[in-house]
Amino acid sequence: MCYTQYMKSIGLDKRNLTLSLPYPLIRKAKEMAVREERSLNDYVRRAITEKIDRSSGFTKARERQLRYLKKGFDLGTRGRRPAERETLHDRR
Repeated sequence: MCYTQYMKSIGLDKRNLTLSLPYPLIRKAKEMAVREERSLNDYVRRAITEKIDRSSGFTKARERQLRYLKKGFDLGTRGRRPAERETLHDRR
C-alpha cells in the first residue's frame, strides 16, 4: 500500500486548495497564527472547522452535554452517601 492510499484509509486524505483573499485579511490571519504558535495552514483549517462545527450544531450540543456533566445527575440520594465504601465492597 502506498503512502497516499494509507492516508486515505485512516481518514487523513487531504487536498490542496487555492484561495484568493485580500492582502489585509491574509496579513491578519498570519498575525493571529503566530500569536497562537500555529502555521497559517493550521490556523485557516481550524477556523473553517470551527465555523462548520458551529453551523452544524456540534458546538451547541457539546456545550449542553458539558453543562449536564457539571450539574450532575439526581441519583435519588439527596446528596448523601447511602453506605460507606468499605461496606459496599466488604473490605476489612
